[in-house]
Amino acid sequence: MVKTENFEQVEIVAAAQLRDWLQKNYAQTESIWLITYKKEVTDKYVSNNEVLDELLCFGWIDGIKRKIDEQKVMQLISPRRVQHWSQTYKDRFARLEIKGRMTEVGRRSVNLSKSHGLWDYMNDVDQLIKSEDFVEHLEKYPNATKNFDAFGASCKRFMLRYIKLAKTQATRTKRLAQIALLASQNQKLPGS
Repeated sequence: MVKTENFEQVEIVAAAQLRDWLQKNYAQTESIWLITYKKEVTDKYVSNNEVLDELLCFGWIDGIKRKIDEQKVMQLISPRRVQHWSQTYKDRFARLEIKGRMTEVGRRSVNLSKSHGLWDYMNDVDQLIKSEDFVEHLEKYPNATKNFDAFGASCKRFMLRYIKLAKTQATRTKRLAQIALLASQNQKLPGS
């Protein structure tokens, strides 16, 4: 595994700087740390939405974010691998396409996902649909269904995605039981 501290750092103070960097470097395979300023530094602030728009236009994606100091943060950004797309990213893509901002390489990332059957893979998660086996696990615990249904949409989406991304049936079963138990105790999955 590559240590994240070994990645190149690129600092920006305007979305146009990120777009310029991506136009020159979109084909590189290494992730980088994108350094941006916090909202309080108004003359150098680039919003998260602006960053996400530029990344998507070039087939890149955002990752973990770390605080540097009181003024700056750094976020790992990477070329997007073939993977599923959440509804928020699909909506963002559609908006950027209509505005004429998408690049050919960004479209290629979308088409690759579609050709692998991953474009719509998370539709049930985005629509907060509980699978039959999850409903069965929730029904094993008093109040689990009621509590789960009362969680916020983003929390439920996080937990449903966690279940769906299990690579084996054994892992899926373990995650179903874990979330049902947590819901019965009115607790959320850490990170949600």
